[in-house]
Amino acid sequence: MDNHGLIDLQNVTFTYEGDVVALSNLNLHAERGEFVVVLGANGAGKSTLCYLISGIVPHIYGGRRRGDVLVGDIDPWDEPLYITAQKCGLLMQDPEVQLFMPTIKAELAFGPANLGVERAAIFQRTQSALALVRMSGLEKRNPRDLSGGQKQRTALASVLTMEPKILVLDEPTSQLDPLGRWEVGEAIEQLKHQGELAIIMTTHETEEILHLADQVLVLEKGETVLQGKPAQVFAQIQKLEHAGIKTPAMVRTQVHLFPRSTKKQNSTPEVKTSLSVPELAKDIQCAYHNGSIMVNPLSVSELPPVSASAPIIETVDLTIEFPGPPRVTALQKISTRIQQGEFVGIIGQNGSGKSTLVKCFVGLLRAKEGDVLFKGKSIKNLSIGEIARRIGLVLQNPDYQLFTSSCRDEVRFALNNVGIPSNEIEELVDKALDLVGLKSEADLFPFRLSFGDRRKLAVAATIALDPEVLIMDEPTTAQDHRGRYQLADLAKQFHEEKKGTVLMITHDVDLIARYAQRLIVLHNGKVLLDGPTQEVFIQVDELKKSFVVPPFATQLAMQLQPLGIPPSIMVLDDLFRCLTPVPRME
Repeated sequence: MDNHGLIDLQNVTFTYEGDVVALSNLNLHAERGEFVVVLGANGAGKSTLCYLISGIVPHIYGGRRRGDVLVGDIDPWDEPLYITAQKCGLLMQDPEVQLFMPTIKAELAFGPANLGVERAAIFQRTQSALALVRMSGLEKRNPRDLSGGQKQRTALASVLTMEPKILVLDEPTSQLDPLGRWEVGEAIEQLKHQGELAIIMTTHETEEILHLADQVLVLEKGETVLQGKPAQVFAQIQKLEHAGIKTPAMVRTQVHLFPRSTKKQNSTPEVKTSLSVPELAKDIQCAYHNGSIMVNPLSVSELPPVSASAPIIETVDLTIEFPGPPRVTALQKISTRIQQGEFVGIIGQNGSGKSTLVKCFVGLLRAKEGDVLFKGKSIKNLSIGEIARRIGLVLQNPDYQLFTSSCRDEVRFALNNVGIPSNEIEELVDKALDLVGLKSEADLFPFRLSFGDRRKLAVAATIALDPEVLIMDEPTTAQDHRGRYQLADLAKQFHEEKKGTVLMITHDVDLIARYAQRLIVLHNGKVLLDGPTQEVFIQVDELKKSFVVPPFATQLAMQLQPLGIPPSIMVLDDLFRCLTPVPRME
């Protein structure tokens, strides 16, 4: 191929063993300094593209390829991995699979040392990489003791010490809290501004990359449905939604309020991709004053309140400590009540105590001090089986809950253990798998499913037990836009049809704003805020302590208060009912 960039794929089709077509007739060209974002629902082919560029295909995952692939000046298909690794560095979504040395210093030195790089050069590379990811001074720390964001930045630094010309990032922020995502995003932005690397990044978080991307590639079932500059790609809202991709709220707002500027005659629609919330608010205020936007003082949709009822779960001075060194107090005298029939969101940065709290609810952790009550009785008096029937917990990592040979057996296992009659089990299994959309995969080995589908299987196994309380620990992790709302809708269905109580831990504030009646914000093992969702999200200064940012609609509504917009708006649909463009005669 002539005139190729650092990455050049022409008419590439890849089929995994078993005739599973993952990519079809893909074309991609990236130059040095270019940041390419790859979007698509789970199963669209994003990770396969990363594997093709980095050499994981075919050296780890086999299959058949047609078309031409050049990475730098080599075809990864024809070279061993250690050669491709010097051209292309890969950062995966789970940093722990890439970290295995006892110190950060050793971690960063491992790659270049295996290539025979001189000691002085290794030291220089290590210091440079640590400075770029803002980890200088932490060289002696054990990677296992780091936060999620620090682990991902350490993994990124270990890739950079190999001095690749191409950096491939496969959903690097999907498992991180808001602070961790900001930390990794800042490091990526630094790399982009240096202009030395071609960067390919797959993600579901369109908001975070809107202002950084030079090129956007949208995949659907392995085929390219959109490709080009962000301003053009993100303006194609219908195609994005059809492909299961979340349209950035900033873009949706522009298209709704300024339709003439995004739909110019005989031209490709475009949107502004570098606007801040205050800048957009200023544009809206100007449009209001010149008469092109009208304000409708409509009431804001409110989530239905919970009728007064006895608490179903209650904590009394709950304190949890983990042995050290150093000794860590994960929860400090937490006292809270969850009423029967509530839908409660639990938010806060990683390490704030969210998962620890819900593990106490199901008896996986026992308190040093205090107690957990279920319907007024201490759970210390309940067996694990009794707790499992009444309180269902879907863990953040579904792989900790899956261990049988088929999806059907996975759901069947718990039903057998709690003594459900055998003539009822199969009907319950089919119903649970059908509910999460996995009935056709009933006989498949669970680890042949995608990570997102494995999470759905864990939900099916939990809901099949018909618990009174459903707890979902970060169900949005590694889920695409469509999958996130499918799981949230399952929780909503459980809440409304079965009158069940739902607790959901998540970092997705836009999602939780649509579903939760109440929010509990944890910070350093304590309750920072607790109240109705709308009231919590407008307490911006308090939320900053936990690095939680209110939903986009709330941020914008607060900027637009001078126009009479209520600051308690949480979803764009409510904002659009308050703000409408004025039709003009052409």
